[in-house]
Order: sequence, then C-alpha cells, then structure tokens
Amino acid sequence: MTRSAALKRLPLYGKWLWATLAVVLGLALLIRLGFWQLDRLAERRAANAHLVAQLEMPPLNLTGQPLAPAGVDLRRANVRGSYDFAQEMVLRNRAFDGAPGVHLIRPLRIAGSDTAVLVDRGWIPYDQALPDYRKVYDQPVGEVEVQGVLHLSQPRLNSLSPADPPLSPDRPRLDEWFRIDIPRIQQQIPYPLLPVYLEQGQPNLAAVPPMSTSDALPRPDIQIDLSDGPHLSYAIQWFSFAAILLVGYVTLFIRQTSK
Repeated sequence: MTRSAALKRLPLYGKWLWATLAVVLGLALLIRLGFWQLDRLAERRAANAHLVAQLEMPPLNLTGQPLAPAGVDLRRANVRGSYDFAQEMVLRNRAFDGAPGVHLIRPLRIAGSDTAVLVDRGWIPYDQALPDYRKVYDQPVGEVEVQGVLHLSQPRLNSLSPADPPLSPDRPRLDEWFRIDIPRIQQQIPYPLLPVYLEQGQPNLAAVPPMSTSDALPRPDIQIDLSDGPHLSYAIQWFSFAAILLVGYVTLFIRQTSK
C-alpha cells in the first residue's frame, strides 16, 4: 500500500477531516448534555433531602415576631388569629385535578400581635373567583388555629413571567395576583405582613399519597414531589445518542475506506 493510500485511510486526512471534527464536536456536546442532566439530578436529590429535613422539623408557632425567611422556608407552622375577609385576594391560573380555578389568599391577623400572615387556603373553581361569589367562603369567623407549610415570597423571576400591574391612586389594590409577592401585596394591606406565607394543609411524604374524598372548598393543594424527575432518563438518552453517533461514524468510516 502506498503512503498516499495509507493516509486516505486516516480519519483526520483529506475528505474525512471535517467530518471527523464535526463528529468529535457532536460527541463533546452530547456527552456534556448528559453530564449536565446528571448535575441536575444531584441538585434535585439535594433539594428533596432539604425539603424532607425541613418538613420533619417540629412545627413553628407563629406569634408575629420577626422571622428570617430563608431559615423557615418549607417549615411546618401553626398560627392562631382571625381572618380579614375584606383584604382577601386570589391567585390566578390554578388547577385542581385538571379543573381551572384560583387559590384563596387571606391575611390572618395573628392573635396578640399587630402583624398578619398571608394564608393560601386552597383551590376554588374559576366560576366562583369573583368577590361576590367568594362571600360563601367568609368563614370561619373569629379566632381560629391554622396549620400549614411556610413558603418564601414569590417575586417575578424575569421579563417572560406575567406581571401584576402596579398599584396607583386609580388602582389602590388588586384582587387577582399571578404570585404571592409579599412586598408588593404589602402595599395594599394596612398592617404589617410576615415575610413568608402559610400554605394551609398537612404535607404527606408517603410514596403514594392517600386519595382525598372530601369535596369541601377551598381545597388545600400542598404538592410535594420527591421523585428524581426526568433527569436520569435524559442523561441516558444523551449518552445513548453519543454512542450511536460514535458507532455509526466508525462503521461508516471503515466501510468507506476498506473499498
């Protein structure tokens, strides 16, 4: 075999040079995507472990004293107080078992304090979202005890997220909100709010949560997903694509250069 013929059988020579470089770049990208999904999997598992650790801690008793939001996020909590029905609002675009609706958000004036905490009481159907229709939920009256899970305020993350319009003299309050943005909601509440809100209900960490048979409204809708998500299957998919590309290219190269 001449030297020229031998060179033509090398993957980095002649017409094979650019094809080989493209395959190498493709392999690097596919493998990087696979490891990225493995990193996402590790992050998901760490977040799940943090969630379980927070929920397994003893419940907090909210008294209206200042809280460090990051330290109490995802903690269970109890609070006593009275609902302020006049300051109720709703969260838009909430579904329950596929049915459209809203979540009722009410300030609870904490007993023995001038502070309140926003309480997400749960889901009601969309056709009951207007204030006049919601009056049937103006209960319980008087001092109550509420249990639930604490969450951080929900600021707008980026310009692609839907925006709640600003308050103004012509629009002193909003009845419908896209998210529980406590600093913004505070602008229309005449008393101090805690920097976290309480999602009413009891979390269930069982692998298969029990089916709810209650039709009472509003329906608490605490959703706890401790699965690994799709990241492992995505990683396997990207690594499989890389293997297919490598084996396919090597097979094509051998066939073409052995003629």
